[in-house]
Amino acid sequence: MTPVTGRVRLQSRSVLVLAALLMVLVGVRRELVGSMATADCVALAALPMTWPTVRRQRLFSPLLVTAVLAALTGLALSWLADPDFSVMASAQRNIILSLLGVPASAAAFVWAAQHLGTRGAALALSSGMVLDSMRLLGSSPNPWKFGVGAAVSLVVLVAADRYGRLVQLAALAALAATFLVSDARSSLAFLAITAGIVCWQAVAAWMRWQPAQPRRLALTQVLALAAVGATAVLGVLLASSTGSLGEDAQERTVAQASGPAGFLLAARPELGGSWALFLSRPWGYGAGVMPRYEDVRVAKEGMAALGYDPANGYVENFMFGNGFELHSGLADVWIAGSLPGAALVLTVLWLTLLAMVRDLGSLRVTPWLCVASLVVVQNVLVGPWAVLPAYLPLVLGSAMVQAPLGGSGTGTPSRHPDSALLVRS
Repeated sequence: MTPVTGRVRLQSRSVLVLAALLMVLVGVRRELVGSMATADCVALAALPMTWPTVRRQRLFSPLLVTAVLAALTGLALSWLADPDFSVMASAQRNIILSLLGVPASAAAFVWAAQHLGTRGAALALSSGMVLDSMRLLGSSPNPWKFGVGAAVSLVVLVAADRYGRLVQLAALAALAATFLVSDARSSLAFLAITAGIVCWQAVAAWMRWQPAQPRRLALTQVLALAAVGATAVLGVLLASSTGSLGEDAQERTVAQASGPAGFLLAARPELGGSWALFLSRPWGYGAGVMPRYEDVRVAKEGMAALGYDPANGYVENFMFGNGFELHSGLADVWIAGSLPGAALVLTVLWLTLLAMVRDLGSLRVTPWLCVASLVVVQNVLVGPWAVLPAYLPLVLGSAMVQAPLGGSGTGTPSRHPDSALLVRS
């Protein structure tokens, strides 16, 4: 081996190590001094290195533009806030960095995928999420439900992705069993939906059914996903209402189903408060702006209109105790970044759905991408923004490295100049 060849191999190994380390750190969202998340700081610091991989990516541009506009708008609104508002500097830094970190972390994933492959980048990132979730072991009464289980699930599903459907189904079943005994309805439903899609594709492959056009195949499988999803959700709700998921889950499900506002609004009355705040102040509040008494009153009235009793401490302590927490990624970012913030989250939702549709353009679904995408969709609509940033590099980065669906062919997504590699590389 010549000295030049040795240096090239050493540099190649160094890049692989750097890519893996970058993904692990992007998966760690532990707060540094000043409430700045490790992942956001690392992704932004790496942007000069990762920028060349995304600067010509058409899917990256709307993400970058909306993120920058949302951050600038959030800062401007907080600086121009009326004197009767107070602004928490640490909360301001945290939300601004998390908004700017969305495109930066997606760029980091795309760069790492070029060197590690998409599966390798996903494995390193989810490993970082596992490390980050370890702090819940000593602070949460149900760490598996509130973070550890989701991170471990991604690691297991990424590892199982290189094997056949039987291994994937075994992994999904084992993970579902752990959530079945930990009172985690949403995670159980996501795993059941993914398992249903894998089973459907196994049957379709056995019957040798595959349309010639990937777009037609994707459309058919989107309809299948909707049917499987509805069946899985109803199954989980039925199991929950009968006590199979524990007494706590049974009590919540029965109470929510019997509410006058319907199951969804009864389960997430924060939507009523968010809508009332939007009608009261459609331009939002600003990054780090703390709620006033009248803002809390408006939200309570909106929640009470759904038949929910807001005088239970939850509203004051959780939703408005340390800022605005409306249990919706869309509402949380609208509060901080006004309409540009809402546009950013809607862009995230669009790219997530795009990644799911493209992945359904063949009869080989990617289980970890399916689960991560379902988590993102849920938390955009009815989950805290704080949950989303950990999953966004996986989903948004995958959308950017996927090949677009071709209009015709053999059912495999066609290559495209904007696509660096396929999801299953």
